[in-house]
Amino acid sequence: MIVTDGLTKRYGETTALNNLSVEIRKGEVFGLLGPNGSGKTTTIRLLLGLLRPTAGSASVAGFDCWRQSLEVRTLVSYLPGELRMFGWMTGVGMLRFLASLRGGVGLDRAVAIAESVMRLDLRRKVRTYSTGMKQKLALAMAFADPVDILILDEPTSALDPSARALVLDLVREARRLGQTVVFSGHVLSEVEQVADRVAIMRLGHLVHLEDMHERRLNLRLLLIRFEDEPPLVYPDELELKERERNGHTVLLEHRGLPGPLLRWLGERNVADLAIGTDDLHSLYDRYHGPNVDGDEDKTR
Repeated sequence: MIVTDGLTKRYGETTALNNLSVEIRKGEVFGLLGPNGSGKTTTIRLLLGLLRPTAGSASVAGFDCWRQSLEVRTLVSYLPGELRMFGWMTGVGMLRFLASLRGGVGLDRAVAIAESVMRLDLRRKVRTYSTGMKQKLALAMAFADPVDILILDEPTSALDPSARALVLDLVREARRLGQTVVFSGHVLSEVEQVADRVAIMRLGHLVHLEDMHERRLNLRLLLIRFEDEPPLVYPDELELKERERNGHTVLLEHRGLPGPLLRWLGERNVADLAIGTDDLHSLYDRYHGPNVDGDEDKTR
């Protein structure tokens, strides 16, 4: 549904996005992760045709994002990270105006989401809404648009925990309806709940792409305390990767079959063992944790 090939954006000597090549499938929720300045918003603006790429290309449903940007935007509903609304309009007036940009289609659903799901009083002026209420109003329109693709830039910012949960439910519903969702966010637990795949951005580069279904099914963490010195190397067929070592205790990452691992452990002098799963935060910290070198201010 979305394809980028060597997509690059530079501002003078500053590289905001460098050589991004990725494919986003129809009907999947694709998470974009990274701190401010990592290239997420630049990527989104290039996909929408709001920026001209310095090099490379991007396409949505076969349409070139720069040369055919109008065709692209007919297929996409976009929630920007920073909202601008007409304060003198009522909530329903704002929804009516936005729906009119697509011929009025989606208005009834937008009103239903705003009133029944988001619990907004649409008779009030937008200027009387809090930041979170404005976010809810924009989300109602975004999810109501009859489009193939949703691009949501920080959709849960300024929302309370209960509203955040509602947004995640709407994302799941969009996927059930066959829509493709690009979800840019900082709250890793939220992205982890709904994403099919996640891309981790750093300094304008795509540094890691992870299939979350495979991760949930196949990745295990083993904390093992050996009676004697732990092995220096592990058999290749066990698919073990050492993360940490502290004396006789090691933390291992395992992606292989459990049978060979358990047989191997049975032959070792193991004093204690804990097997668990890994959350997205630990993966993210490999590229943006406190022990990672780098200057995030180099990108925009």
